[in-house]
Amino acid sequence: MVPEEFNIPAMVLSSDTGALIREHVTKVSATQAKSLTFVHTKFGAKTAPQVAHFSSRGPDPINPSILKPDIIAPGVDVLAAFPPNKKYIFSLKNYDLATDYALMSGTSMAAPHVAGVAALLKAVHREWSPATIPSAIMTTAYTDDNTHTTIKEQRGSLPATPLDFGAGLINPNKAMDPGLIYDMDVQDYIEFLCGLGYNAKQMRAVIRQRRWSCSAQPTELNYPSFMAIFDGKDFPRAKNFSRVVTNVGNKKSIYRAVLEVPSGMRIAVEPNTLKFTKRHQKQYFRLSLEIESIAPNTTYGYLKWVDQYNHIVSSPVVAMNH
Repeated sequence: MVPEEFNIPAMVLSSDTGALIREHVTKVSATQAKSLTFVHTKFGAKTAPQVAHFSSRGPDPINPSILKPDIIAPGVDVLAAFPPNKKYIFSLKNYDLATDYALMSGTSMAAPHVAGVAALLKAVHREWSPATIPSAIMTTAYTDDNTHTTIKEQRGSLPATPLDFGAGLINPNKAMDPGLIYDMDVQDYIEFLCGLGYNAKQMRAVIRQRRWSCSAQPTELNYPSFMAIFDGKDFPRAKNFSRVVTNVGNKKSIYRAVLEVPSGMRIAVEPNTLKFTKRHQKQYFRLSLEIESIAPNTTYGYLKWVDQYNHIVSSPVVAMNH
């Protein structure tokens, strides 16, 4: 996807013009100089980051009970190197230009940022499971821009929501030390697929196994976000969530629940304090969500577990009414 517009501190010339300039600077000894005036960039003129207009939005049409997107990452006007056996060719006015680098925009440019961060986290924490890595990325993301307000939409500059940016913008340094993680294993995913009503053929295609077992009751994913879908006009509307967190921070840590709750939403956490005495210790908690009639069709808050070592483990809590 070619960027709509971009500015970089460089000049792009055709091969013929470049050859003339090279010949001039290497062969001509007496040259004349002329000063040029460039347009300067004014920093702070726009809020950053923003959610790009082409970025995918939630809810997930297949399973809206899982908040999507998970995360956002840089994806606009990304200057990246191409493989050495390829050339990036684009047209500028009447010239076709070839380069080893490409300036492109799209969610496909954000994906390698996330993949790279995931690889770095795995290198630092070899013992982490596949579910631990997105948990660390999501719970440490940030949702404020450089004006200390909620990240905004590129189109219209209105405040974005977790249905636009998920848990927020990826923060690699924070993700290396998340404090708490929401972990899952293969059986957790199998239980989730069973709850979606997958038949035997579909189950085999996804899990690549011929045998599996499902519990009698549907099981929630131990996910680092909370999404409630309501369908009806009766109030109040309520939903309960159960989660398990694992301590990957300091041995003796005490986490307290800090809630950000908008008007029309009520959130309760039990217990509201989690005490850990060792690493990799697990603690269970229950989150209760209630929506009143004054709430808009989509409303959201946050649950943040905060300890004495400045870990902030943040999860969006979103409620939608069909």
